[in-house]
Amino acid sequence: MTESSNAPKIPIREFIGTRQTTLFQSLKQPQFTGELIFGSSRGEEWIFYFYLGRIIFATGGRHPVRRWMRNVARFAPILITQISSLDESIINQKSFRQFWEYELLSYWLKQEEVTRQQLSLIIKNIIIEILFDITQRMEVVFQLRNNQSLSSQLVFIDPDQVIVEAWQSWQSWQNAKLADRFPNQCPIIRQYDKLQEKTSPKTYQIMSKLFNGKNTLRDLSLQINQDLTQITRSMLPYIQLGLVDLIDVPDIPCPINFTD
Repeated sequence: MTESSNAPKIPIREFIGTRQTTLFQSLKQPQFTGELIFGSSRGEEWIFYFYLGRIIFATGGRHPVRRWMRNVARFAPILITQISSLDESIINQKSFRQFWEYELLSYWLKQEEVTRQQLSLIIKNIIIEILFDITQRMEVVFQLRNNQSLSSQLVFIDPDQVIVEAWQSWQSWQNAKLADRFPNQCPIIRQYDKLQEKTSPKTYQIMSKLFNGKNTLRDLSLQINQDLTQITRSMLPYIQLGLVDLIDVPDIPCPINFTD
């Protein structure tokens, strides 16, 4: 496969597990270093960063900040509390401003605030979420950029492993008849009175608190420590009755206050 900073955008239909494996394997043997960029008809763009044929990071899509915050909170929760006290001389460096998700993880590793194992889990699960979203789109375009954007290599992720895990998650999602629902959507209550009639007082109280239009399905999965598919499947009866709805929401702001 040709590596070029001006490579054309190539469409792929039904970009599911096997075709993902084929594409990623085609970058492994020539030890590709650069960016693999995917786009969807909805205007989304995801970027995978490669070093010598292996993934070192990925970002993009609808909710890059939510996704980053969620996975850091999941595997290294203490770090979330440290963001507000970051040294301005660090965060206002050019590379940090452009690639803050990755550079902040790198900074924490150098400061020994996080282990390489924790970083591996954070980055791996970010990639799995992105691959799930790409799989759900089914049809994408991709492009290669032969440039080394990131300043270091924190971890090396084997594409085969994350593709398999993302595909298994997608299969579970499909089998639960959720293929037309999106994990980045937020549940909201449309009919409070009727929902109260259909649920126990405890369930209604929990749903009223959590289904506030701010928490995506993925956010809720972390908050209540339950499987994403299981949570969403349990909502289906209420969604089908029109009592609960799933809506699109914007990403949250970047947690770092960059100065001009």
